[in-house]
Amino acid sequence: MNARYLIFGIIVLCFASAALGSDGFTGSWQAEIGISPRLPVPFHSFQSTLDVGLSLSFVTISSISDFLFDGWLWQEFDLEVDLSIVHFDGQMLFEPQSGSFLYAQGHLSFDLGMVTLGVYGAMTGPTQIDPLNFGWVFSIAGDILPGMVTFESNTFIGADLSEITFHAPTTQTGSILISKTFLTDPTIDLPPLSFSGQELKFHALAFGCMEIDSITTFSKIGFESQAIELSFFNMFGLPFRMTLDIIFTVQTKSYVFTPSLETEFGCLSVYTNLLHTGNAITGVEIYGIAFRLTIAGATFTSISNLNTAEYVITTPDFGFLVELETTAITEGHLYYPQEYWEIVSLDVDIPPYGSGFSFSVDTFFSTSTGLLFDWAKSTMGVTLALGTSVSASSAITVDITGFTEWSLSVRVSW
Repeated sequence: MNARYLIFGIIVLCFASAALGSDGFTGSWQAEIGISPRLPVPFHSFQSTLDVGLSLSFVTISSISDFLFDGWLWQEFDLEVDLSIVHFDGQMLFEPQSGSFLYAQGHLSFDLGMVTLGVYGAMTGPTQIDPLNFGWVFSIAGDILPGMVTFESNTFIGADLSEITFHAPTTQTGSILISKTFLTDPTIDLPPLSFSGQELKFHALAFGCMEIDSITTFSKIGFESQAIELSFFNMFGLPFRMTLDIIFTVQTKSYVFTPSLETEFGCLSVYTNLLHTGNAITGVEIYGIAFRLTIAGATFTSISNLNTAEYVITTPDFGFLVELETTAITEGHLYYPQEYWEIVSLDVDIPPYGSGFSFSVDTFFSTSTGLLFDWAKSTMGVTLALGTSVSASSAITVDITGFTEWSLSVRVSW
Protein backbone atom coordinates (compact mmCIF):
# COMPACT_ATOMS: atom_id res chain seq x y z
CA MET A 1 0.00 0.00 0.00
CA ASN A 2 1.32 3.44 -0.89
CA ALA A 3 2.20 5.34 2.27
CA ARG A 4 0.70 8.61 1.08
CA TYR A 5 -2.74 7.03 0.58
CA LEU A 6 -2.57 5.43 4.01
CA ILE A 7 -1.73 8.73 5.69
CA PHE A 8 -4.48 10.50 3.74
CA GLY A 9 -6.98 7.84 4.84
CA ILE A 10 -5.98 8.22 8.48
CA ILE A 11 -6.41 12.00 8.29
CA VAL A 12 -9.87 11.60 6.72
CA LEU A 13 -10.83 9.09 9.43
CA CYS A 14 -9.65 11.49 12.13
CA PHE A 15 -11.85 14.31 10.83
CA ALA A 16 -14.79 11.95 10.39
CA SER A 17 -14.40 10.80 13.98
CA ALA A 18 -14.27 14.40 15.16
CA ALA A 19 -17.46 15.18 13.28
CA LEU A 20 -19.24 12.32 15.03
CA GLY A 21 -18.44 13.71 18.47
CA SER A 22 -14.86 13.24 19.54
CA ASP A 23 -13.72 13.09 23.11
CA GLY A 24 -10.83 15.27 22.05
CA PHE A 25 -7.17 15.30 21.17
CA THR A 26 -4.64 13.84 23.56
CA GLY A 27 -0.91 13.40 23.39
CA SER A 28 2.52 14.34 24.57
CA TRP A 29 5.76 15.83 23.33
CA GLN A 30 9.15 15.27 24.86
CA ALA A 31 12.58 16.37 23.71
CA GLU A 32 16.13 16.08 25.01
CA ILE A 33 19.40 17.60 23.87
CA GLY A 34 22.91 16.69 24.95
CA ILE A 35 25.86 19.09 25.05
CA SER A 36 29.48 17.94 25.48
CA PRO A 37 31.75 20.95 26.10
CA ARG A 38 34.93 18.90 25.54
CA LEU A 39 34.02 17.80 22.01
CA PRO A 40 34.82 19.82 18.83
CA VAL A 41 31.05 19.93 18.14
CA PRO A 42 29.47 20.45 21.59
CA PHE A 43 25.87 19.84 20.48
CA HIS A 44 26.17 16.07 20.02
CA SER A 45 22.81 14.42 20.70
CA PHE A 46 19.10 15.08 20.28
CA GLN A 47 15.96 12.97 20.63
CA SER A 48 12.28 13.84 20.50
CA THR A 49 8.94 12.02 20.41
CA LEU A 50 5.60 13.51 19.40
CA ASP A 51 2.55 11.41 20.30
CA VAL A 52 -0.81 12.80 19.12
CA GLY A 53 -4.10 10.94 19.45
CA LEU A 54 -7.80 11.45 18.80
CA SER A 55 -10.28 9.64 21.05
CA LEU A 56 -13.93 8.72 20.67
CA SER A 57 -15.84 6.91 23.34
CA PHE A 58 -14.60 3.58 21.97
CA VAL A 59 -11.97 4.42 19.32
CA THR A 60 -8.49 5.92 19.73
CA ILE A 61 -6.23 6.78 16.80
CA SER A 62 -2.63 7.79 17.51
CA SER A 63 0.38 9.02 15.59
CA ILE A 64 3.84 8.55 17.15
CA SER A 65 6.81 10.28 15.51
CA ASP A 66 10.39 9.81 16.72
CA PHE A 67 13.29 12.11 15.84
CA LEU A 68 17.03 11.93 16.44
CA PHE A 69 19.99 14.06 15.50
CA ASP A 70 20.00 12.37 12.08
CA GLY A 71 16.39 13.37 11.40
CA TRP A 72 12.96 11.72 11.30
CA LEU A 73 13.57 8.19 12.59
CA TRP A 74 10.24 6.32 12.90
CA GLN A 75 6.58 6.92 12.12
CA GLU A 76 4.04 4.73 13.89
CA PHE A 77 0.24 4.72 13.69
CA ASP A 78 -1.85 3.01 16.38
CA LEU A 79 -5.54 2.11 16.42
CA GLU A 80 -7.46 0.87 19.47
CA VAL A 81 -11.14 -0.11 19.52
CA ASP A 82 -12.91 -1.24 22.70
CA LEU A 83 -16.47 -2.57 22.37
CA SER A 84 -16.85 -4.27 25.74
CA ILE A 85 -16.45 -7.97 24.87
CA VAL A 86 -14.63 -7.19 21.60
CA HIS A 87 -11.29 -5.41 21.63
CA PHE A 88 -8.86 -4.59 18.82
CA ASP A 89 -5.50 -2.86 18.83
CA GLY A 90 -3.06 -2.50 15.99
CA GLN A 91 0.16 -0.73 14.99
CA MET A 92 1.83 0.20 11.70
CA LEU A 93 5.48 1.23 11.38
CA PHE A 94 7.15 3.20 8.56
CA GLU A 95 10.72 4.25 7.89
CA PRO A 96 10.38 7.96 6.95
CA GLN A 97 13.77 8.41 5.29
CA SER A 98 12.91 5.99 2.47
CA GLY A 99 9.11 6.13 2.84
CA SER A 100 9.00 2.34 3.15
CA PHE A 101 6.49 0.24 5.04
CA LEU A 102 8.22 -1.91 7.69
CA TYR A 103 5.63 -3.66 9.80
CA ALA A 104 1.98 -3.98 10.81
CA GLN A 105 0.32 -6.01 13.54
CA GLY A 106 -3.17 -6.40 14.94
CA HIS A 107 -4.74 -8.19 17.87
CA LEU A 108 -8.46 -9.00 17.96
CA SER A 109 -9.83 -10.49 21.18
CA PHE A 110 -13.23 -11.69 22.41
CA ASP A 111 -13.81 -11.66 26.16
CA LEU A 112 -16.32 -14.41 26.96
CA GLY A 113 -16.01 -14.26 30.74
CA MET A 114 -14.05 -17.30 31.87
CA VAL A 115 -12.43 -17.66 28.41
CA THR A 116 -10.79 -15.14 26.07
CA LEU A 117 -10.30 -15.89 22.38
CA GLY A 118 -7.68 -13.96 20.44
CA VAL A 119 -6.18 -13.66 16.96
CA TYR A 120 -2.82 -12.00 16.30
CA GLY A 121 -1.80 -11.06 12.78
CA ALA A 122 1.42 -9.44 11.60
CA MET A 123 3.16 -8.54 8.34
CA THR A 124 6.58 -7.20 7.42
CA GLY A 125 7.20 -5.12 4.33
CA PRO A 126 9.44 -6.27 1.46
CA THR A 127 13.13 -5.33 1.42
CA GLN A 128 15.92 -5.67 -1.09
CA ILE A 129 16.84 -9.10 0.24
CA ASP A 130 13.59 -10.39 1.81
CA PRO A 131 10.05 -10.58 0.38
CA LEU A 132 6.88 -9.55 2.17
CA ASN A 133 6.14 -11.94 5.04
CA PHE A 134 3.10 -12.50 7.24
CA GLY A 135 1.62 -14.89 9.78
CA TRP A 136 -1.04 -15.55 12.40
CA VAL A 137 -1.32 -16.66 16.02
CA PHE A 138 -4.56 -18.12 17.41
CA SER A 139 -4.92 -17.85 21.17
CA ILE A 140 -7.27 -19.14 23.84
CA ALA A 141 -6.85 -18.25 27.52
CA GLY A 142 -8.96 -18.60 30.62
CA ASP A 143 -9.36 -19.64 34.25
CA ILE A 144 -9.41 -23.27 35.33
CA LEU A 145 -9.86 -22.24 38.96
CA PRO A 146 -10.56 -18.48 39.21
CA GLY A 147 -7.75 -16.75 41.04
CA MET A 148 -5.81 -20.01 41.39
CA VAL A 149 -5.05 -21.67 38.04
CA THR A 150 -4.99 -20.03 34.60
CA PHE A 151 -3.97 -21.31 31.18
CA GLU A 152 -3.09 -19.96 27.73
CA SER A 153 -2.68 -21.84 24.47
CA ASN A 154 -1.13 -20.22 21.37
CA THR A 155 -1.09 -21.85 17.94
CA PHE A 156 1.52 -20.43 15.57
CA ILE A 157 0.75 -20.19 11.84
CA GLY A 158 3.80 -18.52 10.32
CA ALA A 159 4.22 -16.23 13.36
CA ASP A 160 4.77 -16.38 17.12
CA LEU A 161 4.78 -14.03 20.13
CA SER A 162 8.54 -13.93 20.68
CA GLU A 163 8.74 -10.22 19.68
CA ILE A 164 10.39 -8.63 16.67
CA THR A 165 12.77 -5.65 16.86
CA PHE A 166 13.64 -3.10 14.18
CA HIS A 167 16.89 -1.14 14.43
CA ALA A 168 17.47 2.20 12.73
CA PRO A 169 20.85 2.98 11.13
CA THR A 170 21.96 6.10 12.99
CA THR A 171 25.11 7.66 14.37
CA GLN A 172 23.43 8.28 17.75
CA THR A 173 23.68 4.76 19.16
CA GLY A 174 22.98 5.54 22.82
CA SER A 175 19.30 6.49 22.44
CA ILE A 176 16.43 4.21 23.37
CA LEU A 177 14.64 5.40 20.22
CA ILE A 178 16.97 3.59 17.82
CA SER A 179 14.94 0.37 18.13
CA LYS A 180 11.24 -0.50 17.99
CA THR A 181 9.94 -3.77 19.44
CA PHE A 182 6.56 -5.39 18.72
CA LEU A 183 4.98 -8.55 20.11
CA THR A 184 4.10 -10.60 17.01
CA ASP A 185 6.97 -11.94 14.89
CA PRO A 186 5.90 -13.08 11.39
CA THR A 187 9.43 -13.97 10.27
CA ILE A 188 9.72 -17.39 11.96
CA ASP A 189 8.53 -19.14 8.79
CA LEU A 190 8.13 -18.50 5.08
CA PRO A 191 4.94 -18.56 2.97
CA PRO A 192 2.87 -20.51 2.17
CA LEU A 193 1.35 -20.53 5.64
CA SER A 194 1.38 -23.73 7.63
CA PHE A 195 1.56 -24.93 11.23
CA SER A 196 4.73 -23.50 12.81
CA GLY A 197 4.44 -24.49 16.46
CA GLN A 198 2.44 -24.53 19.68
CA GLU A 199 2.87 -22.94 23.10
CA LEU A 200 1.08 -23.97 26.30
CA LYS A 201 1.24 -21.83 29.45
CA PHE A 202 -0.04 -22.55 32.95
CA HIS A 203 0.06 -20.38 36.06
CA ALA A 204 -0.95 -21.64 39.49
CA LEU A 205 -0.96 -20.35 43.06
CA ALA A 206 -0.45 -23.15 45.56
CA PHE A 207 -0.64 -23.28 49.37
CA GLY A 208 -0.68 -19.47 49.57
CA CYS A 209 3.12 -19.33 49.40
CA MET A 210 4.13 -20.67 45.98
CA GLU A 211 3.59 -19.70 42.36
CA ILE A 212 4.16 -22.11 39.49
CA ASP A 213 4.60 -21.03 35.86
CA SER A 214 4.98 -23.61 33.13
CA ILE A 215 5.68 -22.99 29.43
CA THR A 216 5.75 -25.92 27.00
CA THR A 217 6.71 -25.25 23.38
CA PHE A 218 6.52 -27.41 20.27
CA SER A 219 7.94 -26.75 16.82
CA LYS A 220 6.57 -28.18 13.60
CA ILE A 221 8.74 -31.27 14.09
CA GLY A 222 7.86 -31.96 17.73
CA PHE A 223 8.83 -31.11 21.31
CA GLU A 224 11.14 -28.11 21.69
CA SER A 225 11.41 -27.04 25.35
CA GLN A 226 9.86 -27.09 28.80
CA ALA A 227 10.39 -24.16 31.18
CA ILE A 228 9.22 -24.21 34.80
CA GLU A 229 9.50 -21.30 37.22
CA LEU A 230 8.85 -21.90 40.91
CA SER A 231 8.51 -18.84 43.14
CA PHE A 232 8.42 -19.33 46.90
CA PHE A 233 7.49 -16.31 49.03
CA ASN A 234 7.09 -15.64 52.75
CA MET A 235 9.13 -18.76 53.41
CA PHE A 236 9.47 -19.77 57.07
CA GLY A 237 7.22 -16.83 57.97
CA LEU A 238 9.92 -14.38 56.81
CA PRO A 239 9.81 -11.81 53.97
CA PHE A 240 12.01 -14.17 51.93
CA ARG A 241 11.38 -15.03 48.28
CA MET A 242 13.19 -17.52 46.06
CA THR A 243 12.68 -18.05 42.34
CA LEU A 244 13.89 -21.24 40.66
CA ASP A 245 13.94 -21.49 36.85
CA ILE A 246 14.33 -24.91 35.23
CA ILE A 247 14.61 -25.15 31.45
CA PHE A 248 14.69 -28.42 29.50
CA THR A 249 15.30 -28.73 25.78
CA VAL A 250 15.78 -31.78 23.60
CA GLN A 251 19.54 -31.86 24.29
CA THR A 252 20.22 -29.55 27.25
CA LYS A 253 18.90 -28.41 30.59
CA SER A 254 19.71 -25.46 32.86
CA TYR A 255 18.91 -24.24 36.35
CA VAL A 256 18.83 -20.67 37.65
CA PHE A 257 17.62 -19.56 41.06
CA THR A 258 17.35 -16.02 42.42
CA PRO A 259 16.82 -15.63 46.17
CA SER A 260 15.59 -12.26 47.40
CA LEU A 261 14.56 -10.66 50.68
CA GLU A 262 11.58 -8.32 50.32
CA THR A 263 10.17 -5.97 52.95
CA GLU A 264 7.90 -2.94 52.81
CA PHE A 265 11.02 -0.75 52.57
CA GLY A 266 13.29 -2.57 50.13
CA CYS A 267 14.49 -5.70 48.44
CA LEU A 268 17.76 -7.64 48.27
CA SER A 269 18.18 -9.93 45.26
CA VAL A 270 21.03 -12.33 44.55
CA TYR A 271 21.49 -13.46 40.93
CA THR A 272 22.73 -17.05 40.84
CA ASN A 273 23.19 -20.07 38.59
CA LEU A 274 23.25 -23.69 39.65
CA LEU A 275 26.36 -25.37 38.26
CA HIS A 276 26.00 -29.02 37.35
CA THR A 277 27.80 -31.89 35.70
CA GLY A 278 25.36 -34.28 34.08
CA ASN A 279 22.53 -34.76 36.57
CA ALA A 280 24.61 -33.71 39.60
CA ILE A 281 24.58 -30.14 40.96
CA THR A 282 28.20 -29.22 41.71
CA GLY A 283 28.01 -25.64 42.91
CA VAL A 284 26.45 -22.22 42.86
CA GLU A 285 27.62 -19.21 40.81
CA ILE A 286 26.73 -15.77 42.18
CA TYR A 287 27.06 -13.27 39.34
CA GLY A 288 25.11 -10.27 40.63
CA ILE A 289 23.58 -8.56 43.66
CA ALA A 290 20.84 -5.93 43.65
CA PHE A 291 19.63 -3.89 46.63
CA ARG A 292 16.77 -1.38 46.66
CA LEU A 293 15.59 0.67 49.63
CA THR A 294 12.76 3.23 49.69
CA ILE A 295 12.15 5.52 52.66
CA ALA A 296 10.13 8.75 52.78
CA GLY A 297 10.18 9.50 49.06
CA ALA A 298 13.83 8.55 48.55
CA THR A 299 14.97 5.39 46.74
CA PHE A 300 18.49 4.00 47.00
CA THR A 301 19.58 1.36 44.48
CA SER A 302 22.80 -0.62 44.25
CA ILE A 303 23.47 -3.03 41.36
CA SER A 304 26.64 -5.17 41.38
CA ASN A 305 27.90 -7.20 38.42
CA LEU A 306 30.31 -9.79 39.82
CA ASN A 307 31.24 -11.28 36.43
CA THR A 308 31.99 -8.52 33.95
CA ALA A 309 33.48 -11.02 31.49
CA GLU A 310 30.03 -12.42 30.61
CA TYR A 311 27.37 -10.22 32.23
CA VAL A 312 26.24 -6.61 31.90
CA ILE A 313 23.92 -4.20 33.74
CA THR A 314 20.95 -3.04 31.68
CA THR A 315 19.69 0.53 31.71
CA PRO A 316 16.63 1.42 33.87
CA ASP A 317 14.38 1.32 30.77
CA PHE A 318 15.22 -2.39 30.50
CA GLY A 319 14.88 -3.31 34.16
CA PHE A 320 18.21 -2.31 35.73
CA LEU A 321 19.12 -6.02 35.72
CA VAL A 322 22.29 -8.10 35.67
CA GLU A 323 22.07 -10.42 32.67
CA LEU A 324 24.24 -12.16 30.10
CA GLU A 325 25.61 -9.84 27.43
CA THR A 326 24.49 -12.32 24.78
CA THR A 327 20.95 -12.18 26.19
CA ALA A 328 20.94 -8.37 26.21
CA ILE A 329 22.08 -8.29 22.57
CA THR A 330 19.53 -10.92 21.49
CA GLU A 331 16.66 -9.18 23.30
CA GLY A 332 17.68 -5.70 22.11
CA HIS A 333 18.31 -4.40 25.64
CA LEU A 334 20.44 -1.30 26.08
CA TYR A 335 23.15 -1.78 28.69
CA TYR A 336 26.02 0.10 30.25
CA PRO A 337 29.65 -0.59 29.23
CA GLN A 338 30.57 -4.11 30.28
CA GLU A 339 33.45 -2.86 32.44
CA TYR A 340 30.99 -1.25 34.90
CA TRP A 341 30.79 -3.62 37.86
CA GLU A 342 28.79 -1.39 40.22
CA ILE A 343 26.09 1.27 39.85
CA VAL A 344 24.78 3.23 42.84
CA SER A 345 21.68 5.38 42.33
CA LEU A 346 19.75 7.75 44.59
CA ASP A 347 16.39 9.30 43.60
CA VAL A 348 14.70 11.82 45.88
CA ASP A 349 11.23 13.36 45.47
CA ILE A 350 10.72 16.71 47.18
CA PRO A 351 7.03 17.33 48.08
CA PRO A 352 4.51 17.87 46.75
CA TYR A 353 5.10 14.53 44.99
CA GLY A 354 4.33 14.66 41.27
CA SER A 355 4.39 18.45 41.04
CA GLY A 356 7.55 19.50 42.84
CA PHE A 357 11.27 18.82 42.54
CA SER A 358 13.05 15.52 42.17
CA PHE A 359 16.78 14.92 42.34
CA SER A 360 18.84 11.96 41.18
CA VAL A 361 22.49 10.93 41.21
CA ASP A 362 23.93 7.85 39.49
CA THR A 363 27.51 6.80 40.19
CA PHE A 364 29.33 4.19 38.11
CA PHE A 365 32.34 2.12 39.11
CA SER A 366 34.59 0.44 36.55
CA THR A 367 37.22 -2.29 36.52
CA SER A 368 39.65 -0.19 34.46
CA THR A 369 39.99 3.27 36.07
CA GLY A 370 42.34 2.60 38.97
CA LEU A 371 40.85 5.59 40.82
CA LEU A 372 39.52 5.66 44.38
CA PHE A 373 36.84 2.95 44.77
CA ASP A 374 37.17 2.31 40.97
CA TRP A 375 35.04 5.44 40.34
CA ALA A 376 34.26 5.93 36.63
CA LYS A 377 31.62 8.67 36.38
CA SER A 378 28.65 10.34 38.08
CA THR A 379 25.50 11.83 36.60
CA MET A 380 23.46 14.32 38.65
CA GLY A 381 20.07 15.61 37.56
CA VAL A 382 17.10 17.62 38.74
CA THR A 383 13.50 17.66 37.46
CA LEU A 384 10.85 20.31 38.01
CA ALA A 385 7.26 19.16 37.52
CA LEU A 386 4.59 21.84 36.99
CA GLY A 387 1.57 19.73 37.80
CA THR A 388 1.06 16.66 35.62
CA SER A 389 1.27 18.44 32.25
CA VAL A 390 4.73 20.02 32.10
CA SER A 391 8.11 18.93 33.41
CA ALA A 392 11.67 20.06 32.70
CA SER A 393 14.93 18.29 33.54
CA SER A 394 18.62 19.06 33.55
CA ALA A 395 21.56 16.74 34.22
CA ILE A 396 25.34 16.87 34.12
CA THR A 397 27.89 14.06 33.81
CA VAL A 398 31.43 14.09 35.21
CA ASP A 399 33.86 11.26 34.48
CA ILE A 400 37.60 10.60 34.78
CA THR A 401 38.32 13.21 32.07
CA GLY A 402 36.24 15.96 33.72
CA PHE A 403 32.91 17.62 32.88
CA THR A 404 31.71 15.71 29.79
CA GLU A 405 28.00 16.26 29.22
CA TRP A 406 25.06 18.51 30.00
CA SER A 407 21.57 17.39 29.01
CA LEU A 408 18.31 19.39 28.92
CA SER A 409 14.89 17.86 28.43
CA VAL A 410 11.25 18.90 28.51
CA ARG A 411 7.98 16.99 28.48
CA VAL A 412 4.50 18.35 27.79
CA SER A 413 1.29 16.28 27.84
CA TRP A 414 -2.34 17.13 27.26
